[in-house]
Amino acid sequence: SRLPRIFSHASRRSFPRSVPKRPNRSPTRCLSRFIRRVQETAFASLKRTVPSIARPGEPEGVPGNTSEDDGSTPLVLACVSGGSDSMALLHLLDSIRRKVNVRLDLHVVHFDHGLRGAESDGDRELVVDVSRRLYGVNDSHMHVHFWGPRSDPPQATEGVQDKARRWRNNELTRLAGALAGCSGREVVAAVAHHADDSVETILLKLLRGASVTSLKGIDARVELDGLVRVRPLLGLSKVELRRYLEEQELEWREDSSNEKLVYQRNKVRNVIIPALEEIAGSPKALAERFSELDQQVRMLSQFIESEIDRDMKDNSGDGDPPGVFTIREDAPELLERERLFRFLRQQKDGDSVFHRAVDEVWTQRRSPHVKHVEIGDALFARVKKGSVDVITREEKQRLDAIELEKKKKAQQEKDEQ
Repeated sequence: SRLPRIFSHASRRSFPRSVPKRPNRSPTRCLSRFIRRVQETAFASLKRTVPSIARPGEPEGVPGNTSEDDGSTPLVLACVSGGSDSMALLHLLDSIRRKVNVRLDLHVVHFDHGLRGAESDGDRELVVDVSRRLYGVNDSHMHVHFWGPRSDPPQATEGVQDKARRWRNNELTRLAGALAGCSGREVVAAVAHHADDSVETILLKLLRGASVTSLKGIDARVELDGLVRVRPLLGLSKVELRRYLEEQELEWREDSSNEKLVYQRNKVRNVIIPALEEIAGSPKALAERFSELDQQVRMLSQFIESEIDRDMKDNSGDGDPPGVFTIREDAPELLERERLFRFLRQQKDGDSVFHRAVDEVWTQRRSPHVKHVEIGDALFARVKKGSVDVITREEKQRLDAIELEKKKKAQQEKDEQ
């Protein structure tokens, strides 16, 4: 079947000659020790997260013929914005697919939001030009999506960044589904998050009040809406990726919006992290400290998960009705709080729940009267005598009106007596 027309191609505008021509590559070309380490780090991560790229029985590290395909070659969608991170990702994926022990069908996808005028045009043209000229990506493997605000109505309380992220996720999922349907292959998306992004994520979670088991960095592999997303660059820092591009004489573009401090992540990236790096002694030292924290949190999460699973088996006959959570006073507080947190997050379809909301619900658990605790997204946890369920703002207003009417009626009856 044919692919739906959900993408188009950028114009073939000429580029300044500052874009270097790709040097001839050969198996014997001497690469620096640094470049080899970066490539090996990305390759090792990709093999762990997409095992099907490995071609069994072949030696590693030798450029090979990528045209052979027995129909089981995974299709990798490289998400490339034109920035240094994603341009490094594109080059690394290209170097990986040239190994004889690898099978990888590389596609490039670029999302043009059109929010920065000529800058957005320049990003798109660079990605398309470099993909075609340096990496031999043809039209069937080059996907450029343009933001159509009319077809992407904003949700309540949704900012521009959130709306753009939702649009990218929807488009990527739709494209992957179309490609999988046509080819029958495994389709994964590769995104360019790196070690610094993982540090930012942990800090933002901490500042927003996440639970201790949520203070993890970015996952190397995650499935969202049926599409697997992998992040081969998490073992590398932004400084290393830029050095890699410079040593390979490859161009990238800077997104001016990354410097605007109106966005929380930019404040963390441009103000807080540099200060922490200075205190820690170096960017590498800070990344190592946060990596250690990430590992400890993951081990704690695994332990709590196993304890919760064991507890559920031991109490399999005491299950709550759907949509209701009962806090057990005889259970360890740590486990009950974690179960409560997971219940509230499940009621929000997986969205984050701040620790202060969980703490407030826990504090109100013994109240003989109904208490409502806002948990975000216009949802409220309703708590009474250890029982918790979640209702919408409209439902709360309706129940409040009924309760108010009861009080008025009771007062009238009292006055009449």
